[in-house]
Amino acid sequence: MAGLPAASRLAGISAPAPAGAHPRTRSGFFNPPRRLIAAANSSIQKWPSDIFPTVGMDHTLSLVFSGGILIAVSCQWRFQVTSAELAVDKTPQAGSQESLIAAMMSPAFYPKPPAEVTHKETHISHLFFAGDLVYKVKKAVRFSFLDYSTLAKRRYYLQEELSLNRRLAPSVYLGVMPIAFDEAGWRLGGWAEPAEYTLVMRRLPEKRMLPFLLDTRQVTREMMTELAQLLAGFHGAAERVGEVQLNDYPAALAQKWQENIADLEPFLGKPAEREMLQAIKNSGEKFLAAEKNLLMRRVIEGWVRDVHGDLHAEHVCFAPEGIQIFDCIEFSAGLRRCDLASEIAFLLMDLSVRGGESLREPFVARYRQLLPDPDLTTLLPFFECYRAVVRAKVHALRLGRWNDETARYLAFAHRFIWQEHKPFVVLISGFSGSGKSTLARALSQRLGVPVINSDIVRKKLAGKAGRHAVPLHADIYSLAFTERTYAKMAREAEKQVIIGEGAILDATFGRKGQREKIVQLAAKHKVPLLLIHCSADEATTERRLRLRTAQGTDVSDGRWEIYVAQKAAYEPLSEFAPEQVIELDTDAATEQLVSDCETFLHSRLS
Repeated sequence: MAGLPAASRLAGISAPAPAGAHPRTRSGFFNPPRRLIAAANSSIQKWPSDIFPTVGMDHTLSLVFSGGILIAVSCQWRFQVTSAELAVDKTPQAGSQESLIAAMMSPAFYPKPPAEVTHKETHISHLFFAGDLVYKVKKAVRFSFLDYSTLAKRRYYLQEELSLNRRLAPSVYLGVMPIAFDEAGWRLGGWAEPAEYTLVMRRLPEKRMLPFLLDTRQVTREMMTELAQLLAGFHGAAERVGEVQLNDYPAALAQKWQENIADLEPFLGKPAEREMLQAIKNSGEKFLAAEKNLLMRRVIEGWVRDVHGDLHAEHVCFAPEGIQIFDCIEFSAGLRRCDLASEIAFLLMDLSVRGGESLREPFVARYRQLLPDPDLTTLLPFFECYRAVVRAKVHALRLGRWNDETARYLAFAHRFIWQEHKPFVVLISGFSGSGKSTLARALSQRLGVPVINSDIVRKKLAGKAGRHAVPLHADIYSLAFTERTYAKMAREAEKQVIIGEGAILDATFGRKGQREKIVQLAAKHKVPLLLIHCSADEATTERRLRLRTAQGTDVSDGRWEIYVAQKAAYEPLSEFAPEQVIELDTDAATEQLVSDCETFLHSRLS
């Protein structure tokens, strides 16, 4: 290259950016001087044409700067690729991906050496975080859902990734660069034949990524409204998939469902895990068969579109310049082209799994306001289950084994098996210290049904927070205020029933009048009503109550003297038929108690 040391080649060249080149950004592409173009073009002619299987190939040269430093000369190729050519692996054999990973972990590999390089591995890619840039290399892998097994395929799909992701993250995706392997080893750029390719991206701030914001409870309703507005606009303008045949879409969706289940099965070990997956599989198949006409209508009405395809929390960043949604599916147009309800379900599912269930409502409300979808309520539960199975599979593939994340997503997917039984109402009753609230929370997570807790309702009505220890029947524990509390719980439960969901009501329910409100509600709406009565021996109860008081963190104000008074005033469950009630001794492990409750509910609701 004229005017520059030969040893510099393409990488490691240090030169100031030309005046006026992208003055508002620290990195960018621009037209290089003619002398550099001539030198680069001369060397490019030496690259064997079979490295790039093309039809009608041409190229454009650019200089790539970061922080005012020339990091490489980029040659952007435009080409068409035949499927036969993509199937041939023409990767040079001198270097392996293992040695490339080792090379890219060294700061010296990069033209502007960072202080350190960090590495993140997924089941299909390696990412290297080097200063303010990120370099992505695809693994040479083949799965049922993608094929990166040849160099040509990896380059092709990196170019697809660049183009498609600029739709929702235009400031992040910079370009695709070749990586050469010669006598000196691996080199970013270089004049030798490309042995691998890397996608260069701007690094996003970790503390503005949605998972971090969820973990630190920084996500607000306003942020979810803003995200809904962005996605509604993107979805509204997205290309409709017109070539799908009506019968083909439900069949293709059913096939993907079967493939995801099959991909996950080898990682299962315990019989309980296999039973869970089988129940999920059966419920999914039943839904797909029952809603075939709806799914075909979705195609006719244009709800199947070319969108992101992998819209979970890890791919959303609330960056300073605005929300950036990145890493869409590029390896399969079939997976990227999906029902808009499926796309939204992915994000909602991940919010719930990550503890952001309360953030769903503002998002859905704003999204439906901007892009009304009459079928969203019907479709979301199945598609959330579908997407949770996908995430469970991804985490299993990533580590090559069953793991906590796989279990967490599969547990969420298992909620779907209760969908066909909704709406229903479950009362969980018992004296203070009986363990009913612990069971209610755990059962809520398993069923996907909200808990309406009397302590929380009571203190919201009173405008109080934290512990509020007062004598029994005084202040907010007066008989009149308790009556208000149970009436409010009944109204909240009715709201859930009306929208086709269900509710778990967590309270003492020691008096017949308190229970009758819920009995009347169930009769009015003709929904199943079941009761789980919790109890423990007095030694266990006293120990739990004393520990709760000492810790001072529980919303309940239950104490030993209140337990004694509740027991004395208790009225038997005469208004419930025996088959509506299960008695539980909560000395058992919570997991076992939840399992017993599920068995009971299944037997009564099926």
